[in-house]
Amino acid sequence: MPPYRRYNRAQQAMHWAVVLLCASQVPTSRAIQRTHMAHAFMQPDPFDLFLHKVHAWSGWLILGLVVLRVAVRILRKPPPVSATPLWSHRAAQASHAALYALLIALPVTGTLSMYISRSFAPVHSALTWVLLALVVIHVSAALWHHFVVRDNVLKGMLR
Repeated sequence: MPPYRRYNRAQQAMHWAVVLLCASQVPTSRAIQRTHMAHAFMQPDPFDLFLHKVHAWSGWLILGLVVLRVAVRILRKPPPVSATPLWSHRAAQASHAALYALLIALPVTGTLSMYISRSFAPVHSALTWVLLALVVIHVSAALWHHFVVRDNVLKGMLR
């Protein structure tokens, strides 16, 4: 395999922190639905209220980390991809831009839904499904680079 310059440790840490925080969003999102349904009839469960806060704070932390990652990516270009066709390089750029945009839009629409109007909730939910689809594409591309192209792209984000 050809040599590949790695992302620095801060970039790697931010990447994997966002992955873990996004994973925490799935189970905590169910608690939000339960707290909103409970408000209409009775007092919400205290643990559901706690999970609701975890969901919100994790989302805001994701937003902060992604804004920081975008700034770092602008200041420090990503490692060069070896011998990648132009279409592949452009697709990677577009998918990364879409991932960053979604990871910014999701906390914003979630916050708007929570504090401004529940009418933002369907947008937030739809963006969640788009993010999931892009994550599947992102992971598939990383594995394709690792096992098929064998160009060490995946190792750039691993220790």
